[in-house]
Amino acid sequence: MKDQVQKLRVFIADKSSYTRLVLEDILGSESDITIAGMAADGDELLQQLKVVQPDVVIVDYKLPKNSRLFTLKRVFSEAPAPILLLIEKEKLTLDLIKEATEVGVYGIVLKPGPEMRPNYRNVGDELIQKVRAVRESEYWDVERRIQLLEQDVLVPEQHVHRKTAAADTVIVIGASTGGTQAIESIVRQLTEDLKATVLVAVHLPERFTKTFSKRLQELTPLKVMEGKSGLPLKPGKIIVAPGGRNMVVEAHLGNPYNLMIGFTDEPAVTFDQPSVDLLMKSVAKTQVKHVIGIILTGMGKDGTVGASLIQERGGIIIAQNEESSAIFGMAKSAIESGYINKVLPLSDIPHFINGFMAQQHEVSATDSIT
Repeated sequence: MKDQVQKLRVFIADKSSYTRLVLEDILGSESDITIAGMAADGDELLQQLKVVQPDVVIVDYKLPKNSRLFTLKRVFSEAPAPILLLIEKEKLTLDLIKEATEVGVYGIVLKPGPEMRPNYRNVGDELIQKVRAVRESEYWDVERRIQLLEQDVLVPEQHVHRKTAAADTVIVIGASTGGTQAIESIVRQLTEDLKATVLVAVHLPERFTKTFSKRLQELTPLKVMEGKSGLPLKPGKIIVAPGGRNMVVEAHLGNPYNLMIGFTDEPAVTFDQPSVDLLMKSVAKTQVKHVIGIILTGMGKDGTVGASLIQERGGIIIAQNEESSAIFGMAKSAIESGYINKVLPLSDIPHFINGFMAQQHEVSATDSIT
């Protein structure tokens, strides 16, 4: 018999007693959610959090004593907890998202009209979904959350830099038959200071990608991991799509500079999983400065649609040549589609990546001087 899901303990902080009651009714009616307490201002919120220690705190941006996120900053330093922020659309900016994320906000819900008495029942499903989403965030693991927050206190400057620094370049590698060997060949030759996120989608069954990820880690000093929901895209990471699931890239809280791994049920053009097309499509939609798509050996046509989308947004598409391919199917389809910038032998692909990244580093250094 499956274990019952632990109830999420939610705390509500809003100056309006009406809003507090409505939110309590919406969330409290769910079998896996319970209301742990309520507060009308920042001081009351801080006092109760130190005693209650809830799993999620819902905070109105206009909560009294939260000017310039003062209350959220106090929560972050005195009684850390994952925060779901309620805010008017016109108040939301990328700078605010960045600042809020740095002080424990993992999700945002736009307040529905009218302004004087927002009708939260119109966004009830979204509220419930985002409260539950804390289970998939790094904040759900209490020990991990404390560890992260301790790092913030001990090395704030380094941590802020690490947390906000996103990869300017995302490289998507897709493959099928013969692809594991081809990817291993590329990964072992990537420079150890690669300032890019590498996303890998290779047609493998469930369970095999975990072993494959461990194998890749043995070949490189770069960090290799299997993709999971909420995993951020940072420089120097290689993220392998789990077998049997379609991994995509999502903009966290709508912030195009805070990209994370997600998964989709969207049907792919081909039946192969993980889908190279869907992964490439999701990356093409982002505002990442540089995107490189690489299609390697394998049967079928997966990657051709994704290649077209990446090239249309100004990215670079590379296809492995026939001579070095175990099966010249995926790469051949992409080449014949016309959405290819370069056709290279497998041995030249890692050198292209390293050279491209070195060139971008030189350009960035020149820009910083001028």
